[in-house]
Amino acid sequence: MGKPQGRVPSRGTQLLKHWIFTLYDRALDVIVIGLVFVMLVLLVLSFADVLFNLKAMIVTLVTATDTGGETEFHALIGNVLDVFVVMELFNTFMGYVRTRHVRLSALLDVTIVFALREMLIKLYDKQAPLEMLVGLAGIILVLVVARTLTARYSPVGGGRH
Repeated sequence: MGKPQGRVPSRGTQLLKHWIFTLYDRALDVIVIGLVFVMLVLLVLSFADVLFNLKAMIVTLVTATDTGGETEFHALIGNVLDVFVVMELFNTFMGYVRTRHVRLSALLDVTIVFALREMLIKLYDKQAPLEMLVGLAGIILVLVVARTLTARYSPVGGGRH
């Protein structure tokens, strides 16, 4: 028996398929460019928020005598850590723009930074229960181990498979 003969797509079907894929690629490019713009605006606004909180803290330190700007300092710490989270998210997104796929290690980096942010804020406020801090520390430990494994066994990095 001979080889089974498959149906050969017509020239019109090939053109339609090419047109649809081209349209999809262009639409994706427009969306990605829009998201890059949104991420840049978000990063600038996050940094501006840090600067405004710094100004408020300085004004409070100069004018107030009883609180000493502790509330403003807490807000400043949170905003600085928020900027780090936004930067990691932006780096992950830019990695996607460059390669058209999201690396697991990049997602783990964002998650680790976010978990560290939460833990630092809880530690600084000195109001978190011990169980919550231990839980966050455990989550961070698991994420760091997972991040280490992705670096060691990455097919891109030349690690073992």
